Amino acid sequence: MTKYFSWRSPKLTTKTLTVAAMLIAVQVVLGKLSVGDAQVLKADLGFIGTAMIGYFLGPWLGGMVMIVDDIIANTILSTGAGFFPGFTLSAFISGVIAGLFLHQQRISLPRLFAYELVQITITNVIFNTLWLHIIRGVPFTQLFWVRLPKEVISWPVESLVGFIVLGALVRALRARNISVN
Repeated sequence: MTKYFSWRSPKLTTKTLTVAAMLIAVQVVLGKLSVGDAQVLKADLGFIGTAMIGYFLGPWLGGMVMIVDDIIANTILSTGAGFFPGFTLSAFISGVIAGLFLHQQRISLPRLFAYELVQITITNVIFNTLWLHIIRGVPFTQLFWVRLPKEVISWPVESLVGFIVLGALVRALRARNISVN
């Protein structure tokens, strides 16, 4: 736990696959609890599931799980936003970033603030705005300035909520001597 980033994911075992399947279910449900237009500006609780996926599954398996989540959420369980491969790439990158920052790491507020800053900047502000520009044909800069205030506000909120939820989850698992990795 002395390194700042975790570059490894756990071995692919039956236990790991079971945890991955459960986390996909959590991510799908939390991602569907949203407010706003998915094509422009949407706030949801999916960031909690993403953090859990990164913490338990690491960067590479976390990225793959996020791809599966994106495909399930935007095809089988689509609520009208539809599937776009760019968002699937963003989902993969989200899982990798979450795993890099959170897997096998001590959960601390500075770590969560750093993780959320990188996550929000790369996937939400840059990539997702680019995908919306491509889909909608709205100028990138116009979308950027519409989306940026929400992302700036969500950064500390997601960091604090992630710290509280992950911290409580880790303490509960340790108290019961449950090892997920």
